[in-house]
Order: sequence, then structure tokens, then C-alpha cells
Amino acid sequence: MSKVFDTELPFPTLAKTALADAQLRANLAHATTTIRNKRLKVVGELDDWEELRNAGAAIKDYSLDHLDELCVELEKNVTAHGGVVHWARDAAEANDIVVKLVQATGVDSVVKVKSMATAEIELNVALEKHGITAYETDLAELIVQLGDDLPSHILVPAIHKNRSQIRQIFLDEMGKSGLAAPADLSNDPQELAAAARAHLRQRFLSAKVAISGANFVIADTGAVVVVESEGNGRMCLTLPETLISVVGIEKVLPNWQSLEVFMQLLPRSSTGERMNPYTSIFTGATPGNGPSDFHLVLIDNGRSSALAEETGRDVLRCIRCSACLNVCPVYERTGGHTYGNPYPGPIGAVLVPQLRRGQRTPLEDSLPYASSLCGACYVACPVKIDIPKILVRLRSEVVDEKRREHPRDPELLSMRVIEKGFSSARLFQRAIALGGLVGRLPLTTLRLLPPPLNKWSAARDAPLPPATSFRSWFARTHPEENISSPAPVTSTAAMVHHHDALHDAKPGHVGSDVAGREGVLSSISTALGTKGHTSTLSSQREYRIAGTLDADARRGLLKDRLVDYRANVVECDSQTLASTINQLLVAHPSQSVAAAADTPAQWLSEIAATVHLDEPALSVTDLDAIDSTLSGCAVAIAQTGTIVLDSGPHQGRRALSLIPDHLIVVIHDDQILEVVPEGVARVAANSTQTWISGPSATSDIELERIEGVHGPRTLDVVLVTSSL
Repeated sequence: MSKVFDTELPFPTLAKTALADAQLRANLAHATTTIRNKRLKVVGELDDWEELRNAGAAIKDYSLDHLDELCVELEKNVTAHGGVVHWARDAAEANDIVVKLVQATGVDSVVKVKSMATAEIELNVALEKHGITAYETDLAELIVQLGDDLPSHILVPAIHKNRSQIRQIFLDEMGKSGLAAPADLSNDPQELAAAARAHLRQRFLSAKVAISGANFVIADTGAVVVVESEGNGRMCLTLPETLISVVGIEKVLPNWQSLEVFMQLLPRSSTGERMNPYTSIFTGATPGNGPSDFHLVLIDNGRSSALAEETGRDVLRCIRCSACLNVCPVYERTGGHTYGNPYPGPIGAVLVPQLRRGQRTPLEDSLPYASSLCGACYVACPVKIDIPKILVRLRSEVVDEKRREHPRDPELLSMRVIEKGFSSARLFQRAIALGGLVGRLPLTTLRLLPPPLNKWSAARDAPLPPATSFRSWFARTHPEENISSPAPVTSTAAMVHHHDALHDAKPGHVGSDVAGREGVLSSISTALGTKGHTSTLSSQREYRIAGTLDADARRGLLKDRLVDYRANVVECDSQTLASTINQLLVAHPSQSVAAAADTPAQWLSEIAATVHLDEPALSVTDLDAIDSTLSGCAVAIAQTGTIVLDSGPHQGRRALSLIPDHLIVVIHDDQILEVVPEGVARVAANSTQTWISGPSATSDIELERIEGVHGPRTLDVVLVTSSL
């Protein structure tokens, strides 16, 4: 049975175990420091980063303000492109939908793309209960699954494991569920990644059903966007006959143009790269070019409750980049397991208590205190979620609940005394005077307070009150000034009463007799109330939307970025293109090459290897036996080193550029654009796309970059210029 988080233990209890694990702390310190430094470097390259952050926050706020309308628009467009949209009010409904969809196909196993939403609803456990095995295909998720472990990071779930531990897991467990790891497997990351590739290869090629999440879904086109690095996502989104994508309702973006912002914010904030190696974008069912059956499962599962929170709904802006984890001093020392759920770190501390409102446990009550309130998470957040502000609000809720349930709690009684003192100028003055007397006592006296206060003083040094208050000092040194009595202070009790009134104004809960679609939309509308539908989507774009470089400079920048991703780049003119392609095939070496049926004859004229045109369509088995693929492209983006394939001229199906081990892409000068917004504008919004930035890669083993996990291991790029 898949392992699940224990939500009964509070954060401090779980943290004690983590803090005692020296290896865990060393792994975390190395990983978070490395990712932080990478992120700072690539963010520093953009002089419009703050403008992008502002735009990202504004777009997400607009999406949330119009969420009911956008979900309906999304449903319409997915359906128009042959997909089926399902609605789930909670985890149980979502799991039931997915289980029935898988059962309808007659299979007893599925392959999965890494998904926070499916981890949140514990989908793997639900599938197992019905005799269906879910195979995780992301390298880190595979490590966690084989080790009967739990994820500890949003981006790199196996961050708490080192290479030696991973090697032992592979040796002990791989053979129990598929191809065993080589007996002589070392702890070299390249060998470990190769073992994972071999273990999953046949599973990818034979899988009938895949399950994924999504980074974004686009309302005005119905497009689903999945950002990943290894190629396992491309395998799951392309090869199976049926694809089921489980997506939280907050992932909806209003329009295609929004991607020009988030395709810059997400990669830099998550992996510390200009662009992830692979981004897959598709709309609905894609027979012949992907799954013929597509199901989109939209889940609420507490999101509408968070949407109703005036000071907490910003958590739904979250794009799951994990930037807040990597800068958090608490997370760096305790790791992800201490948060007791799939969403660790600062974002988990604010998101989970709101998603689970009404069914909270000791864990949720402790999570808002798992922070120093240093504010680093807010500075790092690409969509400007003010996590410290929300943490303070959630802490007040915990205190309010405690006040109602335990009115005579000693801590609360002491707080009432303090409240009384702060609400009275006369008592406040006397407290200051008393503090001056205490301040004259020896410091050791304060370190050893009597019971029950000794529980506090035994763990920390008490601050020494000043012998003289500021008021006394000012009155003595500035006798000519008149210090008037302070204005009346609004009592804490009044503030608490106001807070309780807001807190009690919760959205109504939809009864179980209402169908999922109506239930979700009703909950969203109720949460929005009269405050929804008020914001507008500004047409002003303060960030860069166009480049300034000439053709030679764009080509040079693209080449530098591709080489940085460890792609091999060669330049030639149109007359030497055919011989250049052949030289690359010989150097690989390749005996066979696949190409789209409309590939120009001139490109193929000097190829010595056997050419397989994709007409009729080559089978998965055929493609797996072919060494290389030759492809054109739609556009290339110099700033990020990205090649966009949209199944257009000279490119063919997505499977062609996915399965063979070696990919050659031909790019002409007029296809090279400078910045991401130009690329988004050039590509057709409804096309089936693959954005490629270097060979497939992973950094899941001690953050050491390894190329060619599941996609092509070698990427050759031919830049065809007119200036040579």
C-alpha cells in the first residue's frame, strides 16, 4: 500500500526527528543553497523581473476573481476539441472519477507524471484499493515510491536521499516491479539515471493509460500545459491511448497570452533555469498525435473555501515553483516530511490549513507556527504571495479557536492580563515602571524563572528589561517637551470580535445531493460573493514583449544558450545543409533516421543512413528501433535557448522527436525570435506543442545534472544562416 502522511502529529514533534538526522540536514543545506544560487543567477539576467512578478500576480488575481466563468469557458473549449471534463468537489469524488475511468479501459496499471494534485488526494492509494497499480515515472518520485517513502520537496521529492541511498533502493526494489537494476550498479548519478531509464522504458512504450496533473490550463483555448525536464512527462502525455489529467481549479489562466509571463516566471523560480528542458502543450484529444481519449478532472477539494478568505485567497496564486522552500530557514533545517503533507515549506504552512478548513488536525494548527516570519518567502515568490501576512492570520485563527474551546488555558489567561495592560495607559505606565525594577535584577534570575514559567526560561535566555523606560529618559532629558497621554487604543477584544465576525462569514457548503459540476461552480460563486468579477485584465504589459537584437545577434545568443544546455550546435548555409545533417548522423553514429513525410528532399539528399518517413505512421516499436530523428521547428527563442515544435511543416508527430535516442533540429534565421512573448505570439494557440530546451535532463540525484533520462540523450541543432 502506498505510504501516506500522518496528519495527527504536530509540526514540532515531527521536526524533532528531522533535526536529529545529520545526513538529512546536510542534504537539505546542499540542495537549497544550490537551487537558491541558480535561481538568483538566472533571475538576475532579466531587468524586467519585478514587472513579470507584478503581471503574474495580476493575472492570477483576475483568474480567481472570474474563476467560475473561466472554468465554464475552459470546459467548453476542452469539449470542443474532443476532451471530456469532469468535476470533483473533494478528494473522494476525484478518486472515484479516476478509478472508474481507468476501470473502463480494462487495464490494471497506469503510468503517472509527477503531480501535486494527485498526491494531495492520495490517488495512488485509491487506485490500489481497486487493484490498479500506479507507476510513478519522474525519477525522484520513482525513488520515493520504490523506497516506500514520502516526498519532501515540491520540485525534487527525493531531496532527502543521497546517491548511496538511492543505489541501495534501486538494487533492493527495482526487480520487484519490473526490470531489475544491474548487479554491478554503482552510485554514479549517470548509472543511476540509466537504470531508471531502462526500468521504465518498456512501461512507457506499452502503457495504455496515463495520469498527469498540469501546471496551467488555458480557458480561452482549452490547452493543458505540463512543464517538466526528464521526458517522462512527454512519454505519458504522448504515447498512451487514454490520458487523465487531474487539475486544481486554481490552475486556470484566462488566455493564451498569459503564458508569456508564466513561462518566464516558473522555470527560473523552480529549477533555476531559463526554461525547463520540456514543456508539452495540447488541447483536448489528439488522435494520431497523442491520446485519442482525454479526460480533464477539475477538483475543488477546499479551494473554494480558500477563495472565500479575503486575506488568504492569495495562496491560490501559487504556481508550485518551490522558491519559498529554498529560501526558508525552517524548511532548510527540518525538510518536507515535518509538514505532514505533500505541500511542504511556507506555502504548505498556509495552503493546507485553508484547504482542510473544517477538518483540521493538530498538524494544521501547528503549521502556521512553522516559520520565523522572516519574509524571505514573499521576496522569492514569483507571484507575490504575502505568506507571512497569511501565517499571522492563520495563527490568530488557532488562538481564537483555542480561546473558545479552552477559555481557562494559562497562556490565554496571561494574554488577557497583557491585553488589559496594553489597553490602559495607566496600567501600561505601571508595567513599564515594574519592568525597570526587574531590569535591575541579576540576569541569572531571569534565566531561572519559577514553575510553570521555567519551561520557557529553560530553553532560552529572557531579554533583560531596560532599567529606564524611553518615556522616563525622554522626560528627564527633554523637560521642555510636553508628553501628552496617548490616544485611546482600540482594544484587542474589539479587534478579536471584528475578526470573529469576518471568520464566521463562511461560504455555504453544497449538499451531497448536488452533482459535481453544479457543486463546484456553486461553491466558487458563493466564495466570490459580490466581490468577484470586479477586476479587469489590463492590456498594459510593462515587461519586455519584443526583442531588439539583429539576426546575427539573435543567432549568437541562441547558440550560447543551447550550448549552455549541453546541446551540440553547428552552423551552415543552405548549400551545405544536407552534408551537415549527414555528418551529424555519422558522428552519432546512426544507421537509421526517422523524419516527417513532408521533410524537404534536399535535407535528405546526402544521408547515408536508412531514412524512414512517417507515412504510413511508424509504430512505437519501429521508432524505438530507429537511432535518430530529423525535424524542422516552428520557432526558436534565443533568450531561453528554446526550440518550439508544433507538429507543423517538416516536424511531424510528437512521438517522432521523443522516442529515438538522437534528435537533429534544423532552424533557419527567420525562425529565431529573441524573447518568450514573441514566441507565444508566433505559435498557434490550439496547436499541439513541445518546447525543447536542451536534451532531457534531471537533477534529482544530489542536484547533479544528467542528460537523457527518458527523452533523446543527444540534441544536435543546425543553424542555417544566410551570412556564411
